[in-house]
Amino acid sequence: MTQITLVRNTFLKIVIIHLVYIGLPKNAVAQEDLRDATGTWLVIAGNLELREHWKVPTVGIVRYYNLAEQTEFGFFRTGITYAPNKKNKLTLGVAFLDTQPFDHFEFESLTTQFWLYEEYCRNQKLLGVKLAHRGRLEKRWITKPHTEIFNMRFRYRLQATYPVSKNLYIKVFDEPFFDFNQSKINQNRFYAGIGRKISPSIQMELGYMKNHVGKNNFDRIRMVFLFKAKLYKDKNSDMTSVD
Repeated sequence: MTQITLVRNTFLKIVIIHLVYIGLPKNAVAQEDLRDATGTWLVIAGNLELREHWKVPTVGIVRYYNLAEQTEFGFFRTGITYAPNKKNKLTLGVAFLDTQPFDHFEFESLTTQFWLYEEYCRNQKLLGVKLAHRGRLEKRWITKPHTEIFNMRFRYRLQATYPVSKNLYIKVFDEPFFDFNQSKINQNRFYAGIGRKISPSIQMELGYMKNHVGKNNFDRIRMVFLFKAKLYKDKNSDMTSVD
């Protein structure tokens, strides 16, 4: 069995397991605490390329405590990106999210956040592997039902993408979060999955994410749809780091 065939078979197994799990009766998984349930992490991300060095990033995320049943939070961010070359890019942007806690009541106000962020990304290749470094400083205004908080944090993501074939690749990343208010790393995200280029402007990914938040940790099936749109013509660009 070739390496490409093995990866493709693994991809199909993950999809089948996911579909079977969704198809289970709700009472078959209702006994599991939401904190321990395998959740869903859906991402739609892309870039609108305005001209050679300028882009508008767009990322939308919907997360569920379990598989596409009970919403955890919704997230949207955008901004303006300056990329002087293919190795470096700088982004200034805004983001908004609302969070529904585990013990949320139907008519209770949700926790919302508004962000201003600065982000720097650098890409490189090492032994055939594409490495992407991303550092982001986030200024967050958090509104809870009975209080408001200003918070700053820094997050660094190291991502490795290995091309298995022309259209198939493996992606792994790890991203710790440093909270300035608590003066410690209070969150970490680890992801491993596979992706496929559907066309020069569309890619899809499927994988597993382990999300540590404080003393809690969560398992998530992460599904990603990546796209790009251009207002001008140039050579094909890579999309494996747009989210």
